[in-house]
Amino acid sequence: TITHSSQAIPGPRLNITWNALNTKSQESSSSWTEVDVGGSMLLLNTIEAFKQLDKSQWIQQQAHQIWTRIHNDEFWTDPSVLSTFSVIIYGDLKKFQFYYWFNFPSFSVPSSIKVISTSKLSDSLTCDIIENLSSEAVTFRKNDANKGTMFTVAELKDSKWTFHALSHAQKVDSSAKNYICLFDPCSSTDYPSWPLRNLVIALAAKRPDILNSLEVLCLKIVIKDGRYDVGDSLVMKLECSSEGAELDTKSMPNAVGWEKNEKGQLGPRFVNMRSSMDPVKIAESSVDLNLKLMKWRLVPDIDLDIVANAKFLLLGAGTLGCGVARSLLGWGARNITFLDNAKVSYSNPVRQSLYEFQDCLQGGKKKSGAAAQKLRDIFPGVTSASHDMTIPMPGHPIAKSLEAEARSAYDTLEALIDESDVIFLLMDSRESRWLPTVMAAARPDKILINAALGFDTFLVMRHGIRPLNKDGATTSAPPPSYNAEFLPGKNLGCYYCNDVVAPGDSLSDRTLDMQCTVTRPGVSAIAAALAVELAVTCLQHPDRGGAPCCTNSGGGNKSSDIDASTATESVLGLVPHSIRGSIHTYTQYLPATPAFPQCTACSPSVLQAYASQGFELVKLVGENPKYLEDLTGLTNLLSDSNLMEGVIDIGDDDEFSVTSASDM
Repeated sequence: TITHSSQAIPGPRLNITWNALNTKSQESSSSWTEVDVGGSMLLLNTIEAFKQLDKSQWIQQQAHQIWTRIHNDEFWTDPSVLSTFSVIIYGDLKKFQFYYWFNFPSFSVPSSIKVISTSKLSDSLTCDIIENLSSEAVTFRKNDANKGTMFTVAELKDSKWTFHALSHAQKVDSSAKNYICLFDPCSSTDYPSWPLRNLVIALAAKRPDILNSLEVLCLKIVIKDGRYDVGDSLVMKLECSSEGAELDTKSMPNAVGWEKNEKGQLGPRFVNMRSSMDPVKIAESSVDLNLKLMKWRLVPDIDLDIVANAKFLLLGAGTLGCGVARSLLGWGARNITFLDNAKVSYSNPVRQSLYEFQDCLQGGKKKSGAAAQKLRDIFPGVTSASHDMTIPMPGHPIAKSLEAEARSAYDTLEALIDESDVIFLLMDSRESRWLPTVMAAARPDKILINAALGFDTFLVMRHGIRPLNKDGATTSAPPPSYNAEFLPGKNLGCYYCNDVVAPGDSLSDRTLDMQCTVTRPGVSAIAAALAVELAVTCLQHPDRGGAPCCTNSGGGNKSSDIDASTATESVLGLVPHSIRGSIHTYTQYLPATPAFPQCTACSPSVLQAYASQGFELVKLVGENPKYLEDLTGLTNLLSDSNLMEGVIDIGDDDEFSVTSASDM
């Protein structure tokens, strides 16, 4: 059903309801304020067809249908044929975007038809008669049989009103005052609505004597002070001269009626329905509901756009990588890139949440690609990319035949870190973390989060930043005050700052039990969740990765002793340097360790060598990891027997160098 409402202000609205295209539907207007009108819809397959359609010819064709029904006298018994519409539509169903243009065919009134006078109903009738008209008009319209009626004959006799069908105009009671009545859907008090045009043309063509003898009543029913009122209705006196005989011919008057767009110009309208029809857009507005409630009810100062706009690089798509990716989705992350060189094996899906059994078949899918695709399956609104490559590592010589591949991997990793805001180190070997650590340390605007697992222990930490000097080179961190309550972000150490040996080959000559990551299943989930929470907390801090942290391992914030400009909390709370935990003792500590001047990854000597040598440095440490010890001065440090007497020898594994609760 298509309804034309008379309640809209300042003008009527044409509403196409959900069942309008159902030809079997016989439902009439649901309200007396509405009028049923018929129409047609032309759907075009391409935007070119929409543009090339001859709009003038189209509206003339629609008007000709009305003209035919006038000459067939059909309008007497069914006046609704005088008020029709058509709409042309092009819909891009992939983008849920639509162009549409309505037209309401209306004949141009020839000069032979003149308006003799126009007046308000209240100027010619008494208040009692007008009040009676209001009551009778509403009663007439509320009758189910009359809800769809727009054109009638209004008869005034003995101060009482009666409404008749339009055909009654051919045999009116001469003792009564009769009007050709239009239930006018236009709320303007100065002009009648367009449907009157076609009624006037029909009467002039078939019965000009009626047009000359009866006045036209444009009935405008409004509510004033809680009462129905028709006092603003218009009474028009028309005259059709003898020249109007031209309408008796087969020559149809010119038709107009294309709707203007929102700019007030003749042209189609455009509507983008993606937000309400595209499942991806609906998902986007729904998945962030928890975050919006969080901001509304608990953390009004949180900036969710920072997370949504940040680019996250996950180095490693295993147990930790899958957990981190899922938690990032929960935080509203929209840009996630995976880097890994492994394939999905049969042992992976039960521990790594982004993989399924099907991913293991036929040799296994590449982990990075499968993980990226799974994120898009979970939430199509995420931009997830993947890179299948091996990161060059210390202690792993680069063969001449593989040098080009290694150089390509180096360049790719460098480019990915350049374009990322947060980098996660989630690999399963100690040496694979070295090159990303160096590259990130050379870029102080990057946040680097490291996560490593033991059997029942875990480590999650953020690397300190290394500020740039005036020449754009990284500088060493100033010596910290070890009795201070906090450490600035530029004083914080990295994953390698607690080591006095360079990372080397930990993968060769290892048995099966040593090659696999043997850890209690819950440890990875805890570490992955904490890694994401730490990253998001850093993003919310004004200093981002340079946020200071408390040296109190209990995590207490000595804010009373710290200047507000160096506050150690973000809107989400504390920003620790590292989190060490054990599910053997169910304990967790927040140690903060300073940067080590002889660190094999973030010390000034290593960063300067990286800046000057680049890939050549990687080749050198691949051949001889001890080169890093010589470069940083660790060799001389280790040769000082008196100094090394106080150094505790802790066994190193491929993931977590501290493996007992007593060492945390």
